Amino acid sequence: MRDGTHQQSNGGQSAPSLTESVIKTAIAWRIRLESGLAQTSDKEACRHWRDADPAHELAWQRLGKLDSVFHDAAGKAPALARTTLHRTDEERRRLSRRQALSVITGSALGLSSLGWLAVDQGLVQRLDADYATRTGERHQYLLRDHSRLWLNTDSAIKVRFDDSERHLHLSRGEIHLHTATDARPLQVHFPQGSLTTLGTRFLVRRERQHTLVQVIEGDVTVRPRLAGSPAQVKGGQVFRISDTGLTAVDGRRFDYSAWVDGIFSVRNMPMAELLEELSRYRTGVLRCDSRLEDFLASGVYQLSDTDLALEAMARSANAEVRYFTRWWAEIVPLGNA
Repeated sequence: MRDGTHQQSNGGQSAPSLTESVIKTAIAWRIRLESGLAQTSDKEACRHWRDADPAHELAWQRLGKLDSVFHDAAGKAPALARTTLHRTDEERRRLSRRQALSVITGSALGLSSLGWLAVDQGLVQRLDADYATRTGERHQYLLRDHSRLWLNTDSAIKVRFDDSERHLHLSRGEIHLHTATDARPLQVHFPQGSLTTLGTRFLVRRERQHTLVQVIEGDVTVRPRLAGSPAQVKGGQVFRISDTGLTAVDGRRFDYSAWVDGIFSVRNMPMAELLEELSRYRTGVLRCDSRLEDFLASGVYQLSDTDLALEAMARSANAEVRYFTRWWAEIVPLGNA
């Protein structure tokens, strides 16, 4: 699995905003030019489109960064499809055939998956972001105000600074931010509301229906979208944010910020939940036998090698890892037929 932490400085210039229409057009041009059927006129027309607007060129350049994903996965799709579809029997009753197909197409970012490319919201969010990571990646950035920003796996964020305010828009995934001292307030925006701070360390994590906020140092002011008044979150506290309020979270079972150090730390977490967390760092399907779902696991695991982490989790439950494909793994009791 791909994993790494890098540092990059941001010059501070705001990039053009990318609309979904621009992103889809960039995808269509790249597909046409890589189809093997493109004519000289197609290449010239694409160049004119790119030159017509800075946003067009930005979308093209960002899409080009995904080329390795396109090429690496394209050749794997047919074999993966055959193997995976043959495995979707009653034994895997909780994974529908439609879900299995989405795994296949999600791993095959070549020309055979044009429909997925056209509608996948994650791709749109990453291309429209100032900073983004793919599944399994972790990056570190130095912002122009000297704040330090960490992006966790499969994350995307827009940065907008001006003379009076600093704004971060978390489109997907998770960030850890160590803010620099600055007279301008810093705001982080997410679907359920926003938070404001002047100088502190905190984590913001997008979830399916909520956003989780953990404050490590200092305090932040959280404003749920539909709540009448803001709330203070202090150092050491973890809250889950909804549209209407905050709910305290027990941070002792799972160390939400450990990924910054490249580790995955849990205490008495049910195996099913543990695997759901680990699956954020690898492509494909990750499950456990129903008999192991409630097993309480504890440990510290390295995110740099999720296969080794899986093996260690299985050993703690007197179980083993069974691979049905490279992208489909299941923890089962030892000796399970």
